[in-house]
Amino acid sequence: MQGRGWRSRRPLTRFDDLFQDHPQPMWIYDLVSLRFLRVNLAACRHYGYSEAEFLHMTIRDIRPPSEQARLTADMAAAPHAGPQSSGVWTHLKRDGRPISVRISSHALIHEGRRARLVFALDVTQQVAAERALYKSEQLYRRLIDTMPLQVFWKNLDLRYVGCNRLFALASGLDDPASVVGKRDHDLPWQHGAAEHEAEEAEDRAVIEYGRPVRGREQTLTAPDGRPRRHLVNKLPLHGRHGEIVGLLGMVEDITASRAAGETLRLQSRALDASVNAILITRRAGDDDVIEYANPAFARISGYELAEVIGTDCRFLQGDDREQEGMLALREALRTEREVTVELRNYRKDGTLFWNQLHVAPVLDAGGATTHWVGVINDITAAKRYQQELEHQSTHDALTGLPNRNLFQDRLEQAIAYAARYGHQMWVVVLDLDNFKLINDTLGHAVGDNLLQTVSGRLRAALRDSDTVARLGGDEFILLLPDQPGQNDGTLSPRTVQAVLDAVSAPMRLGAHDLALTCSMGVSVYPRDGDTAASLFKHADIALYRAKDGGRNQLQFYTSEMNARVTERTLIEGHLRNALVRHEFVLHFQPRIDCATGRVAGLEALLRWQQPELGLVQPDRFIGVAEETGRIVEIGEWVLYEACRQAKAWQDAGLPRVPVAVNVSARQFRQAGFVQEVRGALEASGLEAGYLELELTESLMMQNVEGVIAAMLHLKAGGVRLSIDDFGTGYSSLSYLRRFPLDYLKIDRSFVRDMLHDAPGSAIVRSMITLGHSLGCRIIAEGVETNDQLGYLTQEGCDEIQGFLCSRPVTGEAAGELLYADR
Repeated sequence: MQGRGWRSRRPLTRFDDLFQDHPQPMWIYDLVSLRFLRVNLAACRHYGYSEAEFLHMTIRDIRPPSEQARLTADMAAAPHAGPQSSGVWTHLKRDGRPISVRISSHALIHEGRRARLVFALDVTQQVAAERALYKSEQLYRRLIDTMPLQVFWKNLDLRYVGCNRLFALASGLDDPASVVGKRDHDLPWQHGAAEHEAEEAEDRAVIEYGRPVRGREQTLTAPDGRPRRHLVNKLPLHGRHGEIVGLLGMVEDITASRAAGETLRLQSRALDASVNAILITRRAGDDDVIEYANPAFARISGYELAEVIGTDCRFLQGDDREQEGMLALREALRTEREVTVELRNYRKDGTLFWNQLHVAPVLDAGGATTHWVGVINDITAAKRYQQELEHQSTHDALTGLPNRNLFQDRLEQAIAYAARYGHQMWVVVLDLDNFKLINDTLGHAVGDNLLQTVSGRLRAALRDSDTVARLGGDEFILLLPDQPGQNDGTLSPRTVQAVLDAVSAPMRLGAHDLALTCSMGVSVYPRDGDTAASLFKHADIALYRAKDGGRNQLQFYTSEMNARVTERTLIEGHLRNALVRHEFVLHFQPRIDCATGRVAGLEALLRWQQPELGLVQPDRFIGVAEETGRIVEIGEWVLYEACRQAKAWQDAGLPRVPVAVNVSARQFRQAGFVQEVRGALEASGLEAGYLELELTESLMMQNVEGVIAAMLHLKAGGVRLSIDDFGTGYSSLSYLRRFPLDYLKIDRSFVRDMLHDAPGSAIVRSMITLGHSLGCRIIAEGVETNDQLGYLTQEGCDEIQGFLCSRPVTGEAAGELLYADR
């Protein structure tokens, strides 16, 4: 070796040779300038630089930028004397390739300069191997940690060498490293001593005899204290020379699968034990092929299960395919949704049974329909019972004749037909003369037998196209349509006379010979009316005339009769027993809050469901009730019924809104009216704040002081008060301000004209302002259009009532309105 630094130091010549010939890269660098002072041949070969190139470089030149800061820190921390091991560094070869080198150095004085002798060991392959091993270990760790099984392995001493995270958690620890080195009894899981001993014996058998454990089930207590079912497998672990060095264990938690299996078993049993037939089908082209049928299907249909598996389930319909329910079923299958339909199905022997079929799709994990489940409920008995009930609801139980409801339906159909073809039609009301005397003297059994006999005679005397019905008691009604062009098709008085003669023929009932007569009243369509109610009414008037004329005769209705037997007389007679016969009903019309759109209250409106006159509107009977004084008892019934209904809605959890009741002048003037109101509230349990009494202007202006006194008593009890049809009377403003009112209702006549009449709109606006100034909420009646609603809302009206919101509805329908408004 040649070099200035070494020529003056002959004793280092031997070192020169060692330095130069050493197979490991070596160099000396200046600690101040960091320049290379000497490099050996191995460094030149390994890094690709010539000696001359190295001597013009510093040790920074062979390091990447990422290691410059580390170099500075390392040099600052290096000892001034003695050796140093700096660890692994990244160096750059001349061609730019990085290598990993392990650096060790020693301080020395070279040619009078402070320097360091550096040894560089290339560990690139070792580092790469370590990195690969680390990646492999990480992959292995991730693999076993992501396995859905608990995995562990033990050495010959039955100590844990490793496990995955799932096993560590199951054993009560958070980290697999915490398990290493422990034995079973060292772990915090909740196992008993006997369980530990059995586990240890089993593990020793695996290690000593190499006999694996496969598929053993056991129940262990989890860290949360709940029992878990496990499937255990253990295998011997072998070393590189085939010797057993430990065991590998895998534990699968099968609690959920066992529970699912048990659920499946129970569900299967439930299907087999169900009293309803159950089918599972799959779509195969245009067919719905049966894959499963439970025993109930065989019992209901008469088919053996083996006969139906693999067949299209539509054989149950036979040739009866065009049913209403089939249309709904096909649409549900097309749109893949649940449906319940009623179908006519046929058993194996051909007998009909009614099937209430519920069909539901079965979806796979992707949401696609793979099968259909059908539940068959045999409702044949229910259908038969329903038909019997329908017959009973439309026919008289004693005579088997159609009753009033069925007759009404047939009459309306006959009117429509007669109107279309211009035909006549007669309605005949027939009443047996002196039937009450026979019934009272000979007994009800004879009376019933007589009615049955008369019913048979009436049917025999009439044509097939005619209808005879029993209205009740000893009263019958006949429907005789005109049939031009047919034998005996044209109506004439002789037709009705034949009926009268048939009833009047002598009859023997048991030991009694009876001679019976009847009275008949006839109305003719379209001369005497074009509605069922008018024809019935006029036939009844004619009957009244026949009975009044001496009985045992028939009378055709004439307009002159109407003058003598007025509607008032008819209504007055029926009104006498209307309360006793429970013929009154309440309808309710909602009031809507203009601001919220919600139901703010309901007004109770009286309707009379008179069996003969139909639904009688108040304007037809209230005046008569007022004149006869019956309005007092009717009003009391309305008050009690309205309170009862309001409390029933509240008890059903519906919104609590006030119910308004109209009070007549005659009822209000009764001395005990205030106490009557209290009685209605106490009887129903309704809070007074949910009762509103509507008083008319005319009522309030009669005996003003007495009215105010009564209103104050009611107000003190919490009852709300309103003035109805405001603006139609002659209220004095001086009195109006003294009335303790809560509401002011604008009459419908003002609402109807306000959008088309400037003075009318000004009046409505003034009423709203006046009412608000009196501290009242304003209610507008008779609102029928959105334009009216918009104007009233704009002017500050608080509530509206009218057909725009709802017509008056039954109590049940009103409850549905409240339910929808929750």
